[in-house]
Amino acid sequence: MWSDNETADDLIGFQVHADLIREVVTDDKMLPLTIGVFGDWGGGKTSIMKMLERDLDADRWPDSDPKQLLYKGIAVVYFNGWLFEGYDDAKAAILSSILLALGDHKRFGPKIREKALSLLKSVDWMRVTKAGLKHIAIPAAAALATGGVAAIPAAVGLSTGLSHVGAAVKPEKATDKAEGASEDGSAWFKAKEEEHAFNVRTFRERFDQLLKDSDIESLVVLIDDLDRCSPERVIENLEAIKLFLSVPSTAFVIGADPRIVEHAIRLRYAERSGSASIEESNRLVKDYLEKVIQVPYRLPRLSSSEIESYMALLFCGLYLGPEDAEKCVSRSKKERDANRYSAYGYAQVKESLGGRELSAPLTESLIFCSSAAPLIADGLEGNPRQVKRFLNAFTLRKKLAKVARLENIKDEVLVKLMILEYTNDELFLELFNLQARQAGFPVELARLEKAIAEGTGYDETAKALKSAWLGNGMKAWLALAPALSGIDLRDYFWIARDKLDATFSGLSMISPMTRAVLNDLLAGTAPQRIAGIESATKLSQQELASLLGFLEQAIMRKPEEKNAYDVIRTLTEKNLPGAAEKFNEILTAVPLNLANPAVGLDVQSLLTRRQDLRPIFTSAQERLEKSKDRIGAAMQSSSKGRKN
Repeated sequence: MWSDNETADDLIGFQVHADLIREVVTDDKMLPLTIGVFGDWGGGKTSIMKMLERDLDADRWPDSDPKQLLYKGIAVVYFNGWLFEGYDDAKAAILSSILLALGDHKRFGPKIREKALSLLKSVDWMRVTKAGLKHIAIPAAAALATGGVAAIPAAVGLSTGLSHVGAAVKPEKATDKAEGASEDGSAWFKAKEEEHAFNVRTFRERFDQLLKDSDIESLVVLIDDLDRCSPERVIENLEAIKLFLSVPSTAFVIGADPRIVEHAIRLRYAERSGSASIEESNRLVKDYLEKVIQVPYRLPRLSSSEIESYMALLFCGLYLGPEDAEKCVSRSKKERDANRYSAYGYAQVKESLGGRELSAPLTESLIFCSSAAPLIADGLEGNPRQVKRFLNAFTLRKKLAKVARLENIKDEVLVKLMILEYTNDELFLELFNLQARQAGFPVELARLEKAIAEGTGYDETAKALKSAWLGNGMKAWLALAPALSGIDLRDYFWIARDKLDATFSGLSMISPMTRAVLNDLLAGTAPQRIAGIESATKLSQQELASLLGFLEQAIMRKPEEKNAYDVIRTLTEKNLPGAAEKFNEILTAVPLNLANPAVGLDVQSLLTRRQDLRPIFTSAQERLEKSKDRIGAAMQSSSKGRKN
């Protein structure tokens, strides 16, 4: 089993990307600069941040290496935006964190601590005035002056990143207040307001001067996990970078899913504009991003050979000692430099260890890597985090099969079924039900595979089963080797039974992008729905299937509420893949006696405007028109009115 934590150890060949970014941020002619390291959730962004933080440390390099001298004048600050999600002011959080890190820096801290103290007063004041408090606790600057830098986080609530300035209390002792303050603190407050009033320009000037007065030649700020933050926090962090911190000799490296950032910008724009065309919204998002992020850098998804190498190194770390595992990692890097298109597998591992025989578990695992990598790379879209989680689940299933003495479990069959489980739990459950009724040999699956092999009749076969089989993703999954018809699937579903009644929560994952879109679609405010609908068009095929599944669950839980119906109807009108089929499926399954009757009017209106959708909604339309419930009556009334 493997930990899901990020690491600076490069098992996926991303050091080349870290090296490129390091070259850019250490080029004085490029500064000031903001680089966006863009990639999917679990795509390796944090690992690159950790590599940059490690490699930009001058002490890491030997005296003989020119990099030590080059990096001696560079200060690196790592900031995790998600840790400060609950903080009262995101701008103050990032400004304070950077100043605290600089004040505590082992090389630069002693020289700039006093100036950091002065700027912290301004940041603390900005935070308090934004909250509109009449009384303030001891500011961070006071803690710095009396207790040292280490005392500041507790004073300003930065130790956990979750404190709220609203919890500040009036000092109880007179000694805690500035001399001459009135009993209610209003005179002290007014004096401090006049003393510490500042604006963006003055902060930038003072921050710039702080860097100039120190030995810091350039400041590199690594901002991670921005895509886990709420849209408001995303915008506030970007504004802090642009307005307060982007001064000469600074470089910011932002790790995020670009769709999350675009969604946050789109949502902010929708709130302010009320209504705007999709073209206008996209243009504003593009313009905003270009002003804030000068260099967007997209991380690639891992190829099949890279997935095989990654899996092989994970198993080497599992079955070999630390020294031998490091030999394999070092050798894999050399192999990658020599040929970036070849995989590091069994033969290469054996050669790395001097040709000695490998243990049976490692040998079996490396052979598995070679055969399973193409399926996993396609099914999981080359995402390293998902690969690691997938392997953990696969390992548990294999162990369970061994304990249960299930000797006919084949790795390639288990992998293919788990890919379906991972990417489409609805159809995995459907396949479970089919095989359970037919002693492990579902004839429907055989028909689908035959249609795929013959290249004809697939749509007609799929429609007779479940509309979700119509998606191109399902066709691609069925086409993966091996074919499953003729294989007894009962044992495979037996070792997966722990997931069948738990909505696959342990294996299936909803990405932050899907979660953000879902929240905004169901939020109930028009601006959020507008932004959510547009962002839904940016989802991957797997993410969209997940979103539609969650909308179906929302409707089935509360069929009387209309919001989720409106959302999936809009997605259908936008021609998102699978939306119409899912909407039809919902309408054929939802309890009509509980459904909102206005949905019947909406469906009739939709089919009147979009005649091309009628074949998809045949079963739903027939059910609604025959229904004696209110939703059916509403649709029938609408249909008669249009005919008249």
